[in-house]
Amino acid sequence: MFHDISPTYDFLNHLLSLNIDRRWRRFVARNVMTGNPARVLDVCAGTGDLAIELTNEARRCGFATKVTASDFTPSMMRRGKNKFEQMEGGDEIPRAMVADTMRLPFSTGTFDLATVAFGIRNVTDVGAGLAEMARVCRVGGRVAVLEFSQPRNRLIAWCYNRYFFGVLPWVGRLISGSRAYTYLPKSVAKFPDGEEFSRLLSQATGGEVTRHPLTFGVATLYLSIVAER
Repeated sequence: MFHDISPTYDFLNHLLSLNIDRRWRRFVARNVMTGNPARVLDVCAGTGDLAIELTNEARRCGFATKVTASDFTPSMMRRGKNKFEQMEGGDEIPRAMVADTMRLPFSTGTFDLATVAFGIRNVTDVGAGLAEMARVCRVGGRVAVLEFSQPRNRLIAWCYNRYFFGVLPWVGRLISGSRAYTYLPKSVAKFPDGEEFSRLLSQATGGEVTRHPLTFGVATLYLSIVAER
């Protein structure tokens, strides 16, 4: 499915979110790139937009952070790699690799930070994916998850659902020629959010979870510190 939509993936993400997705990723980068992390992993990275934001934020802060972006879909990572190679910075650009989030090819404690944006709900076993993100982080490192969530305000929720379940699938299918954008709202509706997702993340990291709702709760940033194993 993601192979089919990779040619129009970036365009549709920005169009259908009215470019708000860019602001969300920038918010994530500014909130997680603290403490001068030496190594960062972004899983389910798609075409690399969050990895780029993380790299840019590291440069802004004067950090020599090495960012690795992984995704299960080779065509997505090829596009991400092309975008990385267009960045300035030589060795400081993100590294792109194909990997299964449920079986990450890294030793325990390799990274200071593991992130995922709008991808964890697509992992077959969400708990296993979160556990792997926590495993490859050092103790005291952090796991950050940006994911869609359900607005709590009734009026906002009504408007959001009308757009998300009505307009978005139609426009997405028209432009991409794929049913993937029908899958998107269905996957979000089924996915746990708020306290329920916080419990899943806490089980993986062993630490407490803080939540940052974005844009009336349409998306949420979840942060957790990896506790002693």
